[in-house]
Amino acid sequence: MSSGPIPGDRAGDDLAAQPASTRHWRELKVLLVDDHPAYCLLMGAMLERLGLAFAVCAHGQAALAILDVSRADLIFSDCQMPVMDGYAMTRELRRRELRDGAERVPVIAFTGKLGAREIQQCQAAGVDAWLAKPVTFQQLRQVLGDWLPGPRISETAQPVTAVEGRWPSRGRLGQLFGCSEALPGILASLVYEAELDLHALAQATDGLQAQATVEHLHRLIGSVAFFGATPLEMRGHQLIEAINRDGVAMHLQRLLALRSDLMGYLKYLSLLGKG
Repeated sequence: MSSGPIPGDRAGDDLAAQPASTRHWRELKVLLVDDHPAYCLLMGAMLERLGLAFAVCAHGQAALAILDVSRADLIFSDCQMPVMDGYAMTRELRRRELRDGAERVPVIAFTGKLGAREIQQCQAAGVDAWLAKPVTFQQLRQVLGDWLPGPRISETAQPVTAVEGRWPSRGRLGQLFGCSEALPGILASLVYEAELDLHALAQATDGLQAQATVEHLHRLIGSVAFFGATPLEMRGHQLIEAINRDGVAMHLQRLLALRSDLMGYLKYLSLLGKG
């Protein structure tokens, strides 16, 4: 995935039905910082539907380079990324704002695991708010209304939340994210990236490489949690903690079992994307 503004960086085309309370969003721009292409596709589809221009990059260093030459009215950032993570990016952004006397840009952090430790890290880095993935269309609209410049948007509709512990249906995904037409491409990208990580995880596991195993397992758990929490996600987090503590060799059987179940889940998502 390239770093920098995406080709055709623009607001959504279907703006006629946009509520008057959010029409000023057409003049605003969001920066999305995330190394997971499928999540960028999903967020991009939702931002387009909301009439917002946006740019995408894969890590914090690229985001800071974009901010050197163009403005952003709000930044969404993943917490864990290669090269420069969301915490380091936000700390550097706040340092530059203080140095230059610049207006503070709101930073909203996304994370697959949102616990006390992650919240403390966000606060220490200067992050303004934080959300656990996945973020639904209603949640995205609400946080944009809270943090974008202009009048605050009141969300009267009941937010739709992901169903935990259940594999998603295509209809449910369309309801959650409001972009049914984009789902096939998003699912295909998610499955492709996850299959690459599965292959890399197998190599790291065979070589008993703890750090690489944890890195690829973390990305795979992000894929699993993409459309809502499942038991696979919990098993993955537990394995990451165990491998960090004990190494790979003691947990090979659990890793092999989880890999097999992840393959089954990805096969299901692939079939879901084909309708």
